[in-house]
Amino acid sequence: MYIHFDYKDGSNPYISTTNKNLFKMICKYYLTQTGEKAFKIEGKNEIWTSNPNKKMSAYQKRRFFLEEFAKNWQYNFADMRYDWQTIIEYTAFFEEYGKKYGLLREFRENGII
Repeated sequence: MYIHFDYKDGSNPYISTTNKNLFKMICKYYLTQTGEKAFKIEGKNEIWTSNPNKKMSAYQKRRFFLEEFAKNWQYNFADMRYDWQTIIEYTAFFEEYGKKYGLLREFRENGII
């Protein structure tokens, strides 16, 4: 799956060619979806918790970012004109990483996969 990323200042665009690269970008940056396969990088990701002293493991952070990405993708779904190929690619992505981070049930219940 080819996903295009642009920085908000227009510098250094990046194209993700694998699910692994897409997942790395999700975990590293705060993204805004601008098209079916395009995102704008707004800045580095940060974790906001109710208790700033609470430490999150790397696994918990990645799970959190995946969950937030899935919510945003679902929220923007109606505004995008996805073709079937793109839907299948996103579904495969969410199944692969949902299984890895224990989110398959949640994704199925919320209609993401």
